Parts: sequence; C-alpha cells; structure tokens
Amino acid sequence: MKLTDEEVNEIALESRLLLNEQELKGAVRYINNFLDALECFKELDLRDVEPFSFAEALECPLREDIVIPFSDTEAILHESEHVDGSYFKVPRIMEE
Repeated sequence: MKLTDEEVNEIALESRLLLNEQELKGAVRYINNFLDALECFKELDLRDVEPFSFAEALECPLREDIVIPFSDTEAILHESEHVDGSYFKVPRIMEE
C-alpha cells in the first residue's frame, strides 16, 4: 500500500502541520518506505505462535502504582512561572 502526496498532505493538515513541497516529498518517501518494510511481516508463519501482551508472558513487567503524598506543594508552585495562586496555568492549545 502506497500513499499519495495528496493523502499525506491531508494527514499532515489533520495533524496541523504545514509541509512545503520538499518536506511533503520527504514525508511521502519516508512513510512509503516504512509501509514497504512492514510488508515483510506478511511472510511470517505465525500459526503456532500464541499471542501475548508482554514479552514476559508469565510476569507483568509493569510496576505497581504507589501513591506517595507530596507535602511541599509550595516548593513546586514557586519553581514554576506558570502559576496562578495555587493552580498551574495551562496554555490554550485548541481554538474554541
């Protein structure tokens, strides 16, 4: 499966990226090379391979989440320039 310049440009616009002609050509070449590399996986015989979630099927490699209270919130608030009272100011990233 190969993507056209128009398809990659549409994907870029959806991602809020503006690509010039040279960047678009490079992105098309990069994506199509990646898709070509994935084609080799279709040649693998996986009939006898059991699916798994992690590389270590018997043991979950993730650690337990442990909640640790942090008592010195003032230290964090004074370190940041993006503070409004006792809250962090988060910049707007989307238009209304």
